[in-house]
Amino acid sequence: MGIVLRKPQDLFALKFGDVVTKRNLYELIQYSKIEGSAYWSDAVHKIGNTPQQGINWVGELPDLKAVIIKTRSGAYAEDGWSDEHKLLYRYSFKARKGKISYKETANRVLLSQPQFQYPIFLFAEKKDAWCLEGRFSVAESMDKYVVLNRQNPVLGLIDRIVEPDELQYPEGTRKYVQHLMVERSKSVVKALKSHNKQICTICELDFFDKYGVRYIEAHHIKPVSEYQESYVVAVADLELLCPNCHRAVHIYMKTTHLEYHDIKKQLKNRCQG
Repeated sequence: MGIVLRKPQDLFALKFGDVVTKRNLYELIQYSKIEGSAYWSDAVHKIGNTPQQGINWVGELPDLKAVIIKTRSGAYAEDGWSDEHKLLYRYSFKARKGKISYKETANRVLLSQPQFQYPIFLFAEKKDAWCLEGRFSVAESMDKYVVLNRQNPVLGLIDRIVEPDELQYPEGTRKYVQHLMVERSKSVVKALKSHNKQICTICELDFFDKYGVRYIEAHHIKPVSEYQESYVVAVADLELLCPNCHRAVHIYMKTTHLEYHDIKKQLKNRCQG
């Protein structure tokens, strides 16, 4: 029979491989928003849905609690695992009459995930039930789909996603354009990492030599919030930093309003002092 979900909060107790019936999940989604029903919890845990019923969300932006995704083999051409280890999953944006709007709630809850860090519960169809594949985050956004990565993967296999404080943009259309630009710059980040030794350009830390795992972060020399819609991010716009130096740079940017190269000079002097 599997797990029985009685309230939206029960989703957070599910573990990888847990199975719930389609009827149970359907009723939870439909009746969690009806006050007085057996599935009602409170206003902040209402589950929203789309006509396609493929994606749902618990709560409302910006205070979303979670996203629920139900996948069926062959439902959408872009959907499916990107790797044999099932760490990465491609999930299509929802479209109306073939046209994708990034402002539509079903798509906004995906694009906003890196900023607010709520979990994405990914379910796969299993006959008359849904099997939980695990909790996921948005790792990359393309024109037609997002790439989801499994949370808590093996250390070192998945690159760091953009820090939440780098994604605080004004409301409106510009927010979505900038967000997509940041995500598309992942290819540039990968190119930078693949063609350069992963050593911090400020403190010169070699993460692998010190900790035995490969890790480095890419910093936008020019703040992303200052990019124009037509700007194309290039390798020269980024520098590789260790986590500590990267965080220190952002603190300096907020508190001193200095340009990156001035901050870099100050921090290098401190590291060498």
